[in-house]
Amino acid sequence: MARFFRLYKNDEQALYIQAADGLRLQILDGVFRPGDRLPSVRRLSDELGVNPATIVAAYRILANEGLIESRTGSGVFVSAFGKPGVLPGSERPDAAANTLHDKVPQLYDLASNSPARSLYPLDDMKRFLVEAIDMDGGKAFDYQNSPGYQPLKTVLSERLSLASNCPILAGDVHIVSGGQQGLDLAARLLLRRGDVALVESPGYRGARDAFLAAGARVVPLPMGKSGADLDMLEAMAAKRPVRLVYVNPQFQNPSSQSYNSDAMERLAGLAVRYGFYVLEDDQLSELAYDAEAKKGIPLSVRAYDKAERVVFVKSFSKTLMPGLRIACLEAPRIFRESIESIKRSIDINSSGLMQRVLERFLSTGRHDERLVSLRAHYKNAASTFSAALEPYRHRGFDWDEPKGGLNLWLRLPPGCSGTALASRLAASGCSVVPEAVFRFEKGFLADRHVRLSFGSTEPEKLQAAARLVAEKSLELL
Repeated sequence: MARFFRLYKNDEQALYIQAADGLRLQILDGVFRPGDRLPSVRRLSDELGVNPATIVAAYRILANEGLIESRTGSGVFVSAFGKPGVLPGSERPDAAANTLHDKVPQLYDLASNSPARSLYPLDDMKRFLVEAIDMDGGKAFDYQNSPGYQPLKTVLSERLSLASNCPILAGDVHIVSGGQQGLDLAARLLLRRGDVALVESPGYRGARDAFLAAGARVVPLPMGKSGADLDMLEAMAAKRPVRLVYVNPQFQNPSSQSYNSDAMERLAGLAVRYGFYVLEDDQLSELAYDAEAKKGIPLSVRAYDKAERVVFVKSFSKTLMPGLRIACLEAPRIFRESIESIKRSIDINSSGLMQRVLERFLSTGRHDERLVSLRAHYKNAASTFSAALEPYRHRGFDWDEPKGGLNLWLRLPPGCSGTALASRLAASGCSVVPEAVFRFEKGFLADRHVRLSFGSTEPEKLQAAARLVAEKSLELL
């Protein structure tokens, strides 16, 4: 658990709030799903190195938000419902709803942003676990080198070299315990207290939290149709030093938009001109539905980086399974020793067994074989979900049909709040994530979208789930 997030004892933010934020992020990102049991207070306090009272306070915050529930004699679990009117991460009640629906079954999970469990490659996992143990015996369970298992680093460097159309050395690929740890490592590497870091808005809260924990001043960077507002970025960088810009350019979380080639090339150029670094987060580029048509076309800012200004984080949680907790961070070689040192200070190393399993998925070609079927599956799911929403478009709904990934970013009719809709849907057994969760601007009030993760819902439930979202939205008008 402690590998998923860490606490900063010299930070201005109280430890119990940091713990609540870290757990909330995992729930919203699908690491923990409705019904999953959370670690005990004692276990989590031991792993994070804090007093048990700190964890009790964090759990109390999440319970008040309706995200978790305590079951006598059994422990603490992620709720299958939400507290109507309460936005995760805030204490803003909706006056229209003030009761707790405490026995609502979870019918539709449109919030997890993770593959449905039916898509987990369990048979492959069993086979590769056995192969890894047969091949290396007890070595698979030893402490590993902090930079990572060398065969995995080698196969990842080859894949990244092909994807970015430039040679990447295995020594510059660092194995990390999940994409979030990669962001945390990059933040600790690049940021000092008072540095300016820009984060897409709407955007991924985990990046923002990592930068804040490093002491940075986080500034929202608005998203447009072709990516982040680079005109605003350039104007800002021309006026004051910018240290880091975080982007998620392929099927961005939550908007599902992708940067075009011009935007990615321009961003790489701006990084050189104004001396900032780009932290590029790639979770979903392999799930482009028209992947064959995109062969040979650069899909990353990293592909345009000729001056070593891009730090690249690649995760496999969306294409394999969230619990794998193995990702990689690729950075300019001048940072090699610093990254290894920071990694050792956090958790010494990532799971040697899981590193070997991922290496087998990649080196045998099984991962690429699965990607073909996954793209077809998600393309069909996106089409089914979008078609079920289509009869409601004339009522004020709007969206772009996804071209990859797991999510649809739905614009609601005027007068309908994403937070209010999330509350109403929770009372009907359907979980979604409102726009306000992904916004960092002070005083942001629009909240006109919800992120709908069709990828985490069983195909036979997609049409009914889409209709429920639309009908509950109209009830709020």
